[in-house]
Amino acid sequence: MERPLNKRGRRDADLMALRLKEHGATFKTIFASPARRTRETITRMLLSLPSQDTQLTFDQSFYTFERDGLLQTIRQLNDKLFDVMIVGHNPAMLETLCWLTGAPIDTFPTCAAAHLTLGQSRWTKIRKSSAQLRWVLLPER
Repeated sequence: MERPLNKRGRRDADLMALRLKEHGATFKTIFASPARRTRETITRMLLSLPSQDTQLTFDQSFYTFERDGLLQTIRQLNDKLFDVMIVGHNPAMLETLCWLTGAPIDTFPTCAAAHLTLGQSRWTKIRKSSAQLRWVLLPER
């Protein structure tokens, strides 16, 4: 929980902020684990970008390493939210990504990002293979 970002993590966070922006990602609504490395990643990303009106929520529910726990938390999101960024931990992130999209994604390393489009407007309705994978960005190694 209190492990800080290392040098590579700081570099990847700065790089990924710019790559996400280039791919059209927004930083308007972010839900994240309160782990120190997650807080540091988001702070670095937001500082690397022009000022934005960001609603940032650190929630203990996102500090999970299990797909079912992450899905339960996602299903409780407010249905008025349509553009959400979730920052969490593996293996929950990779397993949730594969479950939601049905895509065989082999790797989703630290600081990777994926853009999904949901086929319905209610978070409670998400089901297996109910999302379309638009893209996956991996940090340069």
